[in-house]
Amino acid sequence: MKAVWYENVGPARTVLQYGERPMPTPGPGEVLVRLRASGVNPSDVKARAGLRGGKSSMAYPQIIPHSDGAGIIEELGGPSSRFTPGDRVWVANAQWRRARGTAAEFLVIDESLAFSLPDSVPFDVGAALGIPALTACHAVAGYRPVEGKVVLVSGGGGTVGSLAVQFARQSGAFVVASGSLTDRERILRLGAHAFVDYKSAHLVEEVLRATDGRSLDHVVEVEFGDNIQAVADLLSERSTVVAYGSAKTQKPELPFYTLMFKGVRLELLLVYLLTNQERGAAADRINQLLSTGALDVAVSTVIPLKECARAHEIVESGNRSGAVIVQVSDQ
Repeated sequence: MKAVWYENVGPARTVLQYGERPMPTPGPGEVLVRLRASGVNPSDVKARAGLRGGKSSMAYPQIIPHSDGAGIIEELGGPSSRFTPGDRVWVANAQWRRARGTAAEFLVIDESLAFSLPDSVPFDVGAALGIPALTACHAVAGYRPVEGKVVLVSGGGGTVGSLAVQFARQSGAFVVASGSLTDRERILRLGAHAFVDYKSAHLVEEVLRATDGRSLDHVVEVEFGDNIQAVADLLSERSTVVAYGSAKTQKPELPFYTLMFKGVRLELLLVYLLTNQERGAAADRINQLLSTGALDVAVSTVIPLKECARAHEIVESGNRSGAVIVQVSDQ
């Protein structure tokens, strides 16, 4: 099968190789997926560069990158109550603690990490789900109901943030989203009731103005370390902060007593560690919205598999307005 892989960490054009790899064979509880598209996430390019979690070494002698993808069930490794050959699926966590990800024509994966892809949804959109959509959906709905609550989505113009805005609005929350001024119109179009400039020196006042003085009940936070001081002043009693990133300030200082005297619940979300039940619940919600056309999943670039290095460079540049997808096959 055709695949992209690397045997050393480093720059994409230096370490990524394209060629033939052995076909995988599914075992019990696994499925063989003929991939059509592979999603490229920041975590994928950081791992390839040796920058993920401060680690610069290879977890395996050879790695086929990427966690997310979409394609068609080719073969079952045993009896399955969920799938039959020919089913369209999207997959997640393909390269988490595994050597083989989705940058290949075929993938063997535990069937619990594969989910039906509605017929109306293109494969490139399916490949854009995985990490971003599961993170956004669980961050909004995985802890307690947000219907009728005030929800702040930090970084509402980002891949996860834009999806979180939609999940929160669809769940019946009053949604405030922060972002850059260039993202304002899109954030509002996706369903936010109000937008605030994340660079504003008066962020607290602007959020309170947007909510008509109501405190925040639930926060989806992409830059926990940078934002927790301001967010703490905005939180209601027994509110929840779900943080899935803190890249700019990796050792945050917490306003402990402000948080404690409000009884704030802090949740640190790593999408790979969701239980099967949590992941399944989020996937069901994602598919429900996809099926009705109520979820806008932005895809900015589709690149052939043999040009995978270029896809990595686009993600690293940060110059994109949606998911970067590698087209694995059109057959």
